[in-house]
Amino acid sequence: MLAALAITACTKEPDLLGLNLTPTSDKLTVLFTDTTTLNAFNFPKDTLRTSVLPGYTGSTLNTMMVGAMYDSTYGKIEAGFATQLWLSTTSPVINAHPVTDSVVMQLPYAGLYGDSTSSQTLRIYQLLNPLRGDSVYYNNTHVSILPNSQLTDLTFVPKVKDSVTIASVKYQPMLRLRLDNSFGDKLLQNGSQLTSQINFRNLVHGLYFTMKPQTTPKAGSIVTFDLTGTNAALKIYYHDDVSTASVISLYVDGSNSQRYANFNFNNYQFADPLLRAQLVNKDSTKGQQKLFLSGLSSSDIKITFPHILNYLQKGKTGFNEAYLVIDAPYKLSNKKPPTQLSLYKIYTDGKAYALEDLTSSTPSAISGAYDTLKMQYRFTVTNYIQNILKTGKQDYYLMLGIANPGKTPNQLIIPGTKSGTKRLRLELVYTKPK
Repeated sequence: MLAALAITACTKEPDLLGLNLTPTSDKLTVLFTDTTTLNAFNFPKDTLRTSVLPGYTGSTLNTMMVGAMYDSTYGKIEAGFATQLWLSTTSPVINAHPVTDSVVMQLPYAGLYGDSTSSQTLRIYQLLNPLRGDSVYYNNTHVSILPNSQLTDLTFVPKVKDSVTIASVKYQPMLRLRLDNSFGDKLLQNGSQLTSQINFRNLVHGLYFTMKPQTTPKAGSIVTFDLTGTNAALKIYYHDDVSTASVISLYVDGSNSQRYANFNFNNYQFADPLLRAQLVNKDSTKGQQKLFLSGLSSSDIKITFPHILNYLQKGKTGFNEAYLVIDAPYKLSNKKPPTQLSLYKIYTDGKAYALEDLTSSTPSAISGAYDTLKMQYRFTVTNYIQNILKTGKQDYYLMLGIANPGKTPNQLIIPGTKSGTKRLRLELVYTKPK
């Protein structure tokens, strides 16, 4: 029916109401407006859960991020992670006078965000306190390091696309490094504690991975490793009075090893002034110019429609479609936008709820997937807007974020609510009697 109707542009918020999706009159004009007033600004959340357990849900949680970058948007960022380890075989044979020959770790690459030519300095430590699989850890959970337990201080350039050759065999891209032999000595000297996984984790509480902070603007990157990949490994090579070549293998168990990430934005003191003003100074008006999202930050974008109830005044029209449109052009190939955004609503009690328009059957084109041709995201919010008008009140507000927060380093800069034709906007298609 809409195909037979004329579409007319509207340059101001119309006087409308009529909450039926299907018009009752055959003589209707279909109108369009994208000038509905929005208020939007970066809104800090207390914490972001990053731990895998409890509630492991699959392979998407098998990658972890570590890195440091001095970003023009978010400033100085450091990402690190802690993980439990498992014995490949309990009660390994350790004879008299064992000696560690080498400790070798392999970390398969799963991605990089930032400057791929920048060098990084990886530091690995042992944890002071055990990780618990029945506890939840967050992006700001403090990490306690076992004193004098640093196992490496390796400076390298991540080669996430280069294969690695070991003994004439070519493997997928990975970081292969040596750890301090003291780690192997710890296991060899405490063989009685390697009889079970629990005893082993009481000996080795876990490892913490971090990068040396970057001090050069625009330098650095966030590297993603697949901790449970085919070639992921941690091996202690040793000899003793009986054997000249033995090995103890450790690994990260995908469904049982607790692990979590922590992120440091240095209080946003080096961030874009508009972002810092919104998050630190609580100046919501700066959202009129620019808005920001990061998969590592515990900040989303709060969106309200302050004058939406004005549409109740004259009751002449009906909504057919409503879309929240987010334009997201980008220039740098190494800083691509996230593939998926999320949109949810917050009730006055502070609890989050799913948006009534977004179900498993909602097409990706209108459920927050990135359109690479239009360089934008779209969300259908028709039912959300109509429910506001039906009840005559706004008990909810919208929150816009990156899907799977804490699992991707991608960032996004969004034109603010008063930033021209590409601004964050609400597009409405509505009908009105002729």
